Amino acid sequence: MSSIRSQARQQVRDALLDAAQEITVTSGWHRLRMGAVAAEVGVSRQTLHAEFGTRDSLGQALIMRETERFLTGVADCLQRHPGKLGTAVSEAVAYTLRRAAEDPLLRTVLTSARGGDDTLLPLLTTRSEPVLHAASAALREFADAHHPDLDPERVAAVVDNVVRLTVSHIVLPVDPPDVIAHRLGQLVLDGLHLPAESLEYP
Repeated sequence: MSSIRSQARQQVRDALLDAAQEITVTSGWHRLRMGAVAAEVGVSRQTLHAEFGTRDSLGQALIMRETERFLTGVADCLQRHPGKLGTAVSEAVAYTLRRAAEDPLLRTVLTSARGGDDTLLPLLTTRSEPVLHAASAALREFADAHHPDLDPERVAAVVDNVVRLTVSHIVLPVDPPDVIAHRLGQLVLDGLHLPAESLEYP
């Protein structure tokens, strides 16, 4: 019975996130109202607040859901290059930058911020610790699995730099994804004193 209740709650949670994302993409985060999200799904505001708490927490949940989807693709990129950490990171960074440019929610967040509405942007920048932690953990796990001889503290430091630089390029893209990906892949090789790689990927 508890399993059924859990599934039902997850369905409601997903529906609320879908509604919040649709409103954000079509109207902007600054126009999102908790009551409108609840009404879209057909539940009470009390149900929405019980699930997410505040509007800010709802925004965090939206960003984290997108992050989890990104990480699935990142994991696929990494696993295509066992033993080649620089190449794996290059492909993962390129994938992330391209996907971010195409993602409706992130595109809305970034374009809104450039237009003066930066209410959701801090979830990607100054208050992005959950996002950064999830991405860093995925890269560290891959590095540990394929290069167990590396110093864990050094790996953690290099990975943290790569993740934070990737986020900065999502927020303010300057060069094409492949260029940034190559630079960050090389940063990994240099920072961890690994042998040179071609840093080429499909």
